[in-house]
Amino acid sequence: MLLADVDAQMKHIMRGVEEIIHEGEMRERIRKSIETGEPLRVKLGIDPTATELHMGNMVTIRKLRHFQDLGHTAIFLIGDFTGRIGDPSERSEGRIRLTKDQVWQHAGTFRDQAFMILDREKTEVRHNGEWFDCMSFEDCLDLAYRSTVARMLERNDFEARYRQGNPISISEFLYPLMQGYDSVALKADVELGGTDQKFNLLAGRDLQVFHGQPPQVIVMTPLIEGLDGSKKMSKTQGNTITLEEPAEDMFGKIMSIRDDLVVKYFTLLTDVPLEEVRRFEEALAHPEIHRESSDPLHPMQLKKSLARALVTNLHDKAAADRSEDHFERVVQRKEIPDEIPLRSFQASAIAAYEIVATCSGESRAEARRLIAQGAVTLDGDKLSDPVREIQLGPEEQILRVGKRRFYRIKIEGS
Repeated sequence: MLLADVDAQMKHIMRGVEEIIHEGEMRERIRKSIETGEPLRVKLGIDPTATELHMGNMVTIRKLRHFQDLGHTAIFLIGDFTGRIGDPSERSEGRIRLTKDQVWQHAGTFRDQAFMILDREKTEVRHNGEWFDCMSFEDCLDLAYRSTVARMLERNDFEARYRQGNPISISEFLYPLMQGYDSVALKADVELGGTDQKFNLLAGRDLQVFHGQPPQVIVMTPLIEGLDGSKKMSKTQGNTITLEEPAEDMFGKIMSIRDDLVVKYFTLLTDVPLEEVRRFEEALAHPEIHRESSDPLHPMQLKKSLARALVTNLHDKAAADRSEDHFERVVQRKEIPDEIPLRSFQASAIAAYEIVATCSGESRAEARRLIAQGAVTLDGDKLSDPVREIQLGPEEQILRVGKRRFYRIKIEGS
């Protein structure tokens, strides 16, 4: 059922929105929707180029849920066709092309993870292979006629790659037109995306006008910085917090974000009232007033509140309580957790980086980096040489990777 008040809908929609094209059009669409009882068709497309969604993706998925809660039709579009090309937005080089099987494998996990946020029963799930797989070459040429090379080179990322001599494939030039055609095929009233998607989103408006449809309203959300505190959260940067992160890891990673990102995370990733978020912002701007670590407005306590909210939302309250207890014991009081997974090895002497990679699931390169940075200890002693051979025996040793990950290691069969 549609909320029968334009201003009330707009207030809900505009939370955390960076830019809207155009607000007047959005208000008019909502007004007509209320008058006719016809919900707006709101589209969010994500290409399954990796196996996991992360909190950067969560920003726009939550915005789709906002429209869903207002009674509008939420369309979660899985780019099973465009995912084989990969969105060139803000890329300095082309993506490795995925096979159809790889994309479909990723798509299954994407769908399940999206329903951690969206209402499964009220979501229209579509795949753009529905229309692109059956297009003829003539259809593709017709789509290509709708833009020019000069227009595509107006994109900052394409222009930069062209100047640097980095190749740009013709398929990448077609990508914005393909994303735009998705809006034509779905008859979208609204399309959601991050601010890095503006060029692609505008292509949808242009193509809809060409096909005799009203141009979609574009709602853009900010990009959130990842664990490094500077670059946008992405799998490429390795700075993500995934939606299926184990609760304790999720809590700990949220606690590691920069203090100046707390307000942004609260605004974009939670439903904490904005009046309360503004109070948090004021407190963070004056840390000298909230110096006691037990003060609810101390930066540490605000991050704990944020971590509790997100872990509760994506897991449950019990998991949030356990994770907070684990964080306080292991990270703050530097205690060893009660339950530590056991990893057994066949060889008695193994390079330190191989043990770290096997235990943690990190790549060998990342394992080497962690050791070199002093982030790994064995029975309390810091490891510094990635290729140092660790002698394993029947007695268990405690391997610590970073602040939160512990493993018992020994030789197999002993």
